Amino acid sequence: MKLKSFFIRLGVSLLVAVPGPVILAAALSLSAVPDTWTVQELTNARVVADEWSAFLLVGLAILILATLAQYITQPILSEIDEDDREEGIVKWFNVSKGFGFITRDSGEDVFVHFRSIRGRGHRSLQEGQRVKFGVVESTKGLQAEDVTVVRQR
Repeated sequence: MKLKSFFIRLGVSLLVAVPGPVILAAALSLSAVPDTWTVQELTNARVVADEWSAFLLVGLAILILATLAQYITQPILSEIDEDDREEGIVKWFNVSKGFGFITRDSGEDVFVHFRSIRGRGHRSLQEGQRVKFGVVESTKGLQAEDVTVVRQR
């Protein structure tokens, strides 16, 4: 997963950074050559285009190194445990009605609706599952939000 993240960052960096130098190098190499230029001037124009190509390659190498350095030095968000949500156990969950209750570690029960469960498609919980969740005060009492199942290790 970390390697995939690196390649995504590299791809985005390339999409953002490459067009400028590429357009500039293309403009220099494709610029109209006047009929009055001598062989010496044409050779000098080619040297300039070659210099811009070298500039482009150096810029690309720096971009790759900078992306790699960022990837190595920046911690992956999933590894940082700054989650201020609390944990609890699913007391019961009615799949057909789409709601249930979670028992907090403190012993209190908190209402949970299927819309509060992270994920796509059919979202449900099973009795006895350990979950992480935030708690909000609703008009009907405490309600769980941003519910995720804690993976057993």
